[in-house]
Amino acid sequence: MRLAGRQTAESWLGDPAAAQAEAAGCHAARVSAMSACLSGVLLAPLLAGPVLLTAFAWSHAIAGALAAAALPLALAGVIASGGSPRQAGRLALFAVAVALGALALASGGLASPFLPLLALLPLEAAVRSRRPEGLAEGVAAALLALAGVALAPSLFPAYPAPEGGLIAAGLSLALYALMRGLSLSVEVTTPVVTPVVPAEPVAASAAPDLLDLLPGLYTRHDARGEVLKIAGADRADFAARIGDLSGKGFVSRIHVADRIAFVDALDALRRGEARRQVEIRFDSIGTGTQFLHAAVSLIAERSGDGALTGVLAQTRDMSAEIAGRQHADAVVEEAETANAAKTRFLAAVSHELRTPLNAIIGFSDILAGEYFGGFANERQREYVQLIHQSGEHLLSLVNTMLDMSKIDSGRYEVFVEPFAVGEVIDSCDAMLRLQASTRGVTLTRRLARGVGEIVADRRAMHQILINLVGNAIKFTDAGGVVNVDAAVENGRFKLTVSDTGIGIPLEKLATIGEPFVQAQNGLARNYEGTGLGLSLVKGLVHLHGGSFSITSTEGEGTVVSVELPADGSGANHAPPEPGDVAAITFPPVLPRPARKDLDSRIENNAETALSA
Repeated sequence: MRLAGRQTAESWLGDPAAAQAEAAGCHAARVSAMSACLSGVLLAPLLAGPVLLTAFAWSHAIAGALAAAALPLALAGVIASGGSPRQAGRLALFAVAVALGALALASGGLASPFLPLLALLPLEAAVRSRRPEGLAEGVAAALLALAGVALAPSLFPAYPAPEGGLIAAGLSLALYALMRGLSLSVEVTTPVVTPVVPAEPVAASAAPDLLDLLPGLYTRHDARGEVLKIAGADRADFAARIGDLSGKGFVSRIHVADRIAFVDALDALRRGEARRQVEIRFDSIGTGTQFLHAAVSLIAERSGDGALTGVLAQTRDMSAEIAGRQHADAVVEEAETANAAKTRFLAAVSHELRTPLNAIIGFSDILAGEYFGGFANERQREYVQLIHQSGEHLLSLVNTMLDMSKIDSGRYEVFVEPFAVGEVIDSCDAMLRLQASTRGVTLTRRLARGVGEIVADRRAMHQILINLVGNAIKFTDAGGVVNVDAAVENGRFKLTVSDTGIGIPLEKLATIGEPFVQAQNGLARNYEGTGLGLSLVKGLVHLHGGSFSITSTEGEGTVVSVELPADGSGANHAPPEPGDVAAITFPPVLPRPARKDLDSRIENNAETALSA
């Protein structure tokens, strides 16, 4: 009841910030007096009703109880209209003296059993005011009422004392002692108002001078969100761009789509949160932009009992940050589009190149076979062989780019089957041994005991071996060694290709395996190639559910390791449903790169987009 009375009193009297000229202690006294009056509206009839029923008829008792309820309600109205608690206390003392005098006249005059209740007036006045003047005023009111009771019989007829008067008087004294004791005990055990409430208005009165020196806009709101005070070094700029923010202007200038976010932040403070930050848009006036983007930090101000009394808001202009974000998003979008267009173009060109390449290779085979006549000299035979070798080399590059395009677009599907690992390694050895011997590189291989068949895509495994061993031979000088190790451990097939070549610098190691990236990526590089080999290997290993790792020391050599499930269980992680028919798009439209990949290459992609 005490808490409900205080909250109702706060709502009647308003927030302390609304009357900044008023002293904090005076406001606290008004709240205390108001809460006592409002609590008395309930307590007075509950106490007076049983007392009066023991001495009077029920109609008179109800009338007396209603009069007892009307008295504190009238006093609350007096306090709310602007009267001071001291004047309201004197008015209450006079009204209670008149009421007790009338009760004494109605129950026997000077012989009334209720007449001793006048002694409670100086006691109550002294307890409530805690001043000697209050005791004197209480004594004066009791004497005035006693004099009126003594003089009234000469003007009005006297009423006899009721039969239950003594019981009623004793009951009233007992109830007063009980309620006064409870009230004192509550005041002793809950000292909440005096140390806390005065401190808040003092800080509020001193804050605007300091806040005016800080950048941004600072506004003080009441519990409903209306602006009570505006401060901050940038308040003039905000007023020019947004308009008047006082009163309801702050909320009304928020863009309608963002008002819910602001109201939700206020509600979070009412629920007990200490602070909340929200990004909103204000409708801009008098400028070329439609919105003013702002970040608003809200800090709750509370009374001693924890109720939200106000909110301090710091508003910061975020227009430049939002413009920067939009520009960055536009650059990323442009870079992603350029990257997708580049890969799509390569896929289309690669596909179109295969037709003339197949014709070149076919006719060079016919010429080399001398089906339509022999060569006039050996130089012609050499030139035909060079044409055939160059065509085969170019076709392998085109096929590699097509495979990479399929992997990037998610259209490459591996077809697993059991096959002997040794056969694939023998085939790779036969294809590359001549190249190794020409460069003076020794090519060795080691198969661990028990390596037989594995379940994987045979063609993909052949490509993995060709690319890894071919790279190792290409980057190993004469006298070096390239070794191939194969083993099956704990259900996983492990393939390791090591060499004693030039190695890879540590700063380049992280980029190895990206498409079109080589350790020597300048114009003066010594080794030919497109930089697609390891990228294709990584893609094929991933499609098998395996892992790829590379370690290298510059000048000493490189070790590349591939692991994948030996039973083919990791192949094609998300196989298509039997009823799903994917639409075929050519040239394939590739998905955008993942954000983590873009972060590491954003500058390069942005330059590519601008140049495109």
